[in-house]
Amino acid sequence: MGFRCDFHTHSTISDGMLSPDELIERAHAKGVNCLALTDHDEVQGVAAARIRGAELGVEVWAGIEISVSEENPKWRLHMLGLGIDPSNAALQTFLQKQRERRRNRGREIVEKLNRIGVELDYAAVETEAGDGSLGRPHIARALVKAGVCGHPNEAFTRFLRSGKPAFVASPGASAAEAIETIHGAGGIASLAHPPRSTGAEGPGGLNAFVSRLAHLGLDALEVYHPSHKAAQMRRMRRLVRDFDLVPTGGSDFHEARPPFTELGRTTGGALNQELCDQVRERIARQQAAASS
Repeated sequence: MGFRCDFHTHSTISDGMLSPDELIERAHAKGVNCLALTDHDEVQGVAAARIRGAELGVEVWAGIEISVSEENPKWRLHMLGLGIDPSNAALQTFLQKQRERRRNRGREIVEKLNRIGVELDYAAVETEAGDGSLGRPHIARALVKAGVCGHPNEAFTRFLRSGKPAFVASPGASAAEAIETIHGAGGIASLAHPPRSTGAEGPGGLNAFVSRLAHLGLDALEVYHPSHKAAQMRRMRRLVRDFDLVPTGGSDFHEARPPFTELGRTTGGALNQELCDQVRERIARQQAAASS
């Protein structure tokens, strides 16, 4: 089995179903050599993941997935931070603000559900989230346990997706704040699953969308993601070249059942040593620039 990396994964610290320890154990079993833990607006699982990784021979990078929300123009996107220092003080202050935004969004979603006659207690959502970063998957799981839905996917289809009666737009930082925070913590910023970004369909399309982010300091594009089609990946590889970015990729793993993809797997088949080396070099380049 050849070298395999994965730069987009989630644990129970955000909305995944495996603890950081269990995530690394599964990565090892699936032949993943290098993994970035990128929980939503959280880094507290990194320490445990690194300890287990050292025991099993899996290299663990500190990462994060930051929610970005801008109204003028209207943008919704997720920014991956790779190679960050999870103990960075400015990062910790930023994450506290993000966690509060997420809790407020959760309360608003529950209030919307209650107004349309769906009985759900916010305390049940907090129980699902535990100490992690609260998100819509926790609300979906609470709806299943309350007997409202048979599966979390049904909760999204009926209530939680954009255009559905309980949808609330993801709160978040500006793109500039997210990139600055990632750089300040020693990492590189990669636009997660670019075609799924709200605003990428606007004037100029994805090219204009990426151009603006590149001028803000974007380092990378997540070219390889389970949701990407071949034509989209070809287009993103061109954008990587045009804007002097590096490609990243990952499974966006949350749990070991559909619709989620297994650790170390994605469309494009490029989670290899070459990709890892490119990302590693860009992190080193960013850190050298920050210290000069």
